[in-house]
Amino acid sequence: MSGYSDQHDLRGDGRVILYKRSTLKNPKWQVRIRVPNAAGYKVVSAKTEDFKEAERFALNLYEDTYLHVKAGGTVTSKTFKQVFEEWKKFVRTMGHTRRGGSWEGTIDRAANYALVFFGPKRIDTIGPVEFSDYWAWRKTNYNRKQPSNGTLRRERTSILPVFKFAISRGYIQVMPDTVPPKANSERRPTFTLNEWRVIYKKAPLWVAEGESKATWRQRFMLQQYALTLANTGLRIGELRGLRWGDLRTIPSEDGKRLIGEVTGKTGMREVVFQSGADEYLKRIYDLRKLELGKSPPTDQVVFCHKDGKQIQTMKNSFISLLKFCEIPLERNGGTRTIYSLRHFYATMRLSNGLSPFLLAKQMGTSVEMLEKFYGQTVSSELAAQITKARRNKETKPKDKDYPFD
Repeated sequence: MSGYSDQHDLRGDGRVILYKRSTLKNPKWQVRIRVPNAAGYKVVSAKTEDFKEAERFALNLYEDTYLHVKAGGTVTSKTFKQVFEEWKKFVRTMGHTRRGGSWEGTIDRAANYALVFFGPKRIDTIGPVEFSDYWAWRKTNYNRKQPSNGTLRRERTSILPVFKFAISRGYIQVMPDTVPPKANSERRPTFTLNEWRVIYKKAPLWVAEGESKATWRQRFMLQQYALTLANTGLRIGELRGLRWGDLRTIPSEDGKRLIGEVTGKTGMREVVFQSGADEYLKRIYDLRKLELGKSPPTDQVVFCHKDGKQIQTMKNSFISLLKFCEIPLERNGGTRTIYSLRHFYATMRLSNGLSPFLLAKQMGTSVEMLEKFYGQTVSSELAAQITKARRNKETKPKDKDYPFD
């Protein structure tokens, strides 16, 4: 260790070294710590010129560091903010998320609150207790309205990539147990059938109005986007990443049916469009042919800007459409978003007698999730199927007062 003087190996194994910097006039003791099977070493000042005092400090520091590493920490650690900044730069070089979305939304959600709360904390000291404190803190720290447990669970998915990145860089050894709050099993905000009829009828007028406001194209794309979501039950990210090459038609009893191959939470699956829903994508196809002077490439996303880049969000356009149609944004204590169109699809399909098992496969979810979020609708459909199955084997009671006739 050149430039150093008065070195002392306190344990005789090179794990705890006390030394002074020879270049300083009144040097204080410095401590260098190494822990077996851990990368790097820690160097700190004992902040004293007294050897005995520095020795006690160094040995105590070693014990603390050793136990910290044994518990899953590292010798050389960084704050959450430092790791967050590294992660942010890294993901921006990755293009889009595995579901075809933008990393910017994930970065913003993690930065809004988690960065404020966890920022100065060493990332290898953040565990269940710290996350428990964070959830409680979030309940009283928000911009517009208090977050629901469901919102916090979704927010958690934006925080976890930071910790996964930390593992990949060796800043922590294991993922912390975040113990997310239990989501409320409340019905998702959706639209009534009458509300949807109003939207369907007035959307063309809203699009036409956009010609005088230079917003025709984005309104046109939102119209087809909304119609497609309401006729497929796709998730926003799944539809956003849909490419022309993912589409095909198959023969059906009523002529043909459009099939789309998408990748979502449950992996790749094929989604069947409702009869006639292929027309919405054909409108976009015809628009792209006019814009490009040729057919759009098969590897290009369906919902794109003129330059072919993926449209990341249509939130503002959707709110504008609802205002034009005089459809309230709030319903039953919840805020309706573009995602409400997926819930509308599920409700309509269940109300029209589609098997919950087939619907779960179509939507890339489970019957349990359908039952949790669509309540009486899915329960009545399950009951109808169970009753129908039982009546093949059982004799219906002849009592004319039988209450379940």
